Amino acid sequence: MQIGMVTKWAHRLLTAILLVIVVGLAGYWYATRDTYDDELYSKKQLTDDIWLYITEYQNAGATDTDVYRYYLNRSLDGNPIKVLGQSAPILTADRADATIRGEGNRITINFSGKVYSFTNSAFFYATNSQTPIMPTIDFSARGVSAWR
Repeated sequence: MQIGMVTKWAHRLLTAILLVIVVGLAGYWYATRDTYDDELYSKKQLTDDIWLYITEYQNAGATDTDVYRYYLNRSLDGNPIKVLGQSAPILTADRADATIRGEGNRITINFSGKVYSFTNSAFFYATNSQTPIMPTIDFSARGVSAWR
């Protein structure tokens, strides 16, 4: 009888300790996570309301390829890295020379290289207004040889 009660309380105590550890580690991860270690590579106005920002990852080592992230947003004054870090890139690739054009609300991207990720969804508000902007994104990619 005593062994059953001790086992039950030991199980409860162990469960509580593990729960505290998991919640603590999750809180620590959330508090210390950083945005990408990127630097602004280029900035270009595509239309009246849509700007293209390309960032370059700074900690690519000798064995890593360059990583460029393409963002669509409104005109951002100063250093836009903090604002861009709160949004998802539309394209993550190994090159920064994509041909990108804008006309009205349509953005056309032609790219040749390795694409790590792509989404055709971008959403932001126009500068100095509450007008939502959600451009239509057309994407065309040509792969490259793995031996380059």
